[in-house]
Amino acid sequence: MIRIRNVSKTYDTLRAVRNISLDIERGAMVGFVGPNGAGKTTLFKMIATLVKPDTGTVHVDGKDARFFPAPIRKKLGFMPAEFGKVPHMTVTEYLSYFGAAHGIPGDRRASRIEDVLMLTDLTDRADMPVAAGSTGIKQRVLIAKTLIHDPEILLLDEPAAGLDPRARVEIREILKELNKIGKTILLSSHILADLEEICDSIVIIEHGQRILSGDLDELKDRLREDSYKDIQIETTEKAIDKALAVLKSNRDVSHLDRQRRKISFRTTLPNANPILLALIQNEVEIKRWNEEEPDLEDVFMKRTKGVIG
Repeated sequence: MIRIRNVSKTYDTLRAVRNISLDIERGAMVGFVGPNGAGKTTLFKMIATLVKPDTGTVHVDGKDARFFPAPIRKKLGFMPAEFGKVPHMTVTEYLSYFGAAHGIPGDRRASRIEDVLMLTDLTDRADMPVAAGSTGIKQRVLIAKTLIHDPEILLLDEPAAGLDPRARVEIREILKELNKIGKTILLSSHILADLEEICDSIVIIEHGQRILSGDLDELKDRLREDSYKDIQIETTEKAIDKALAVLKSNRDVSHLDRQRRKISFRTTLPNANPILLALIQNEVEIKRWNEEEPDLEDVFMKRTKGVIG
């Protein structure tokens, strides 16, 4: 659906995007993660035909964004990170304004507004002034505005920014529903747990460069290869001293800690089975064995250095 090849963009002396290449499949939900100034917004604007790359190409549904912006914009909805100046309009008036801007005829506009209000759970706030809405309401209005022309692709820049936990859950559920009905969704966020729950794949960007990308499980597997894992075991009172002795003698074990019949430790082994086998061979009864799996935050912190453009 989206093919990005070797794109770069420089503003004066600031190189915002550096030689990024990506492929986004139709119907995917892709999360973009990176520190402030990493280049995520510039990349989104290039896909949305709002900014032209200095070098490289962006193709959306087979069309080059440099030469065919009009047909691409019909297929694409872009939600900026900030609402901007709040208009003196009701929610319905605001959506009607953007419907007209997208060329939706008046006789069809009312039904489109009704559809997006229902989808974003704003029907009961249709006549409310936009300025009177909470941050969560305004974010839903922005999503409704982005959907007004029924685009196939959604570019959502920080859709959960500034929201309280309940509003974040509501936005997340809306995005899940949109993806279920076939929308291709690209979203950026600093809330890593949200991306981990709803995205098919993740792209980590730092200093304008793609640091890492792929399926979330694949990224976690890569992290395991060059990282440690924390393990907690529970044994019996009788076996606890023997378990400690076995673990202390293992050079692949560190950070040993005992709490009654529980022991926690760390290992750099990609597979901890040899440690478990050593305990069993020494007749240590294991009542519980728990390995902490890396999450998206682990991947992000391991692969980035906090560098901005």
